[in-house]
Amino acid sequence: MQVVKLRKVGNSTTVTLPASVVDALHLQENDEIAIEVSGDRIVLTRATTDFQDAWAAYQQVEPRYRNANRKLAE
Repeated sequence: MQVVKLRKVGNSTTVTLPASVVDALHLQENDEIAIEVSGDRIVLTRATTDFQDAWAAYQQVEPRYRNANRKLAE
């Protein structure tokens, strides 16, 4: 695990991804990532069209399985 600091930039707070993470995920400048809050975790995922379609489908069924998903995440 790598620890990074949050920094204030204008009205936003930013985090810089270490080069090792960017390299491991083959990310490039201007790539999009999806951000999800899961309990006390922040999950970053490469945002591809397939991912966005799958995420939209998940969002539709997630309320039905919210409690089961929380138990699985423990």
